Amino acid sequence: MNQNIAEVFSNFSQKFSRFSKSPDAKRVTPPSKDSYYEEKMRERGERLRTSVVSSYKIYRAPFEALGEQSDRAASLDKDEQNLLKAYNLYKSCMDIDKENQDEIGATHIKSVEIYSPLADKASYTTGGQFIYLCAWLYFEAGQQDYFPFFAESENHHSLCFETAEKHELDAHDREIFEIIRGEFYS
Repeated sequence: MNQNIAEVFSNFSQKFSRFSKSPDAKRVTPPSKDSYYEEKMRERGERLRTSVVSSYKIYRAPFEALGEQSDRAASLDKDEQNLLKAYNLYKSCMDIDKENQDEIGATHIKSVEIYSPLADKASYTTGGQFIYLCAWLYFEAGQQDYFPFFAESENHHSLCFETAEKHELDAHDREIFEIIRGEFYS
């Protein structure tokens, strides 16, 4: 026990050297910050994908997902039909406008403001659920000429449409839309 510090250190160094050369020795490297963030982003993406898939299944087939007697399924089905009616009304206006234009700058429809009961539902106007109805209209109803959105004016919302080529979704809605496309329609 009367070893001096140099001998203790030397013995420890020799044991450590043998251990580190051993084939069973595993070096543990701490994860880099980049891999940590990548993992968190991957987890977030998977949670979002799972959430979008389960939500869209309900919009895609409400009675099948929620049951024939479900009030929520009936409400979603009615919302889908209201959106389809608004779409058809808007498309009809645009078709009539095209038929009646005989020269550039002639009499034409400048704007169309459509009231829909959907505009009274906060879950659609501000709650983030409208993208699911839009996806239903686009994919399930096959109505792809115009894309719906809400415009707010004087404390009320109006249902508006824009040509699908010109309409730009915000980043979050675009991500949801692309998940729906990839999971259900690819």
